[in-house]
Amino acid sequence: MKRTLELENQLSALSRLLDITGDFLDANKVPVPVQFKIKLILDEIFSNIVSYGYLPQDPPDTVLIEMCIKGGKFTATINDGGRPFNPLEYDMVDTSLPAEERPIGGLGIHLIRNLAGELAYERKENRNVFCFSIEIG
Repeated sequence: MKRTLELENQLSALSRLLDITGDFLDANKVPVPVQFKIKLILDEIFSNIVSYGYLPQDPPDTVLIEMCIKGGKFTATINDGGRPFNPLEYDMVDTSLPAEERPIGGLGIHLIRNLAGELAYERKENRNVFCFSIEIG
């Protein structure tokens, strides 16, 4: 089963994303703990795209999100026209350091890496294309 969304690059679209994702996951009988992980990842990715991917003077854009469930696996592809950003190029955060000694940022990427099974990124047609998957179990 597949679902595609087109959302404005505005934080106000986040609740719509999470509501539609929840409906899609419920319809496909995805266990609640897995739903929580999927929604957390999508929240983090979408929020960061909207908050940091665009400059204030950039024209409005559409963030495309495709969700698919196949073979016991949930996969999402997030496609945005923001500034180039490959989260997989960044080093893992050293969470053993005290919070005051850690650099600011990077915890979202750390969270996504720990929750998702597979991650991929490419810059295609002047857009960021980020993909993650999670075993449904």
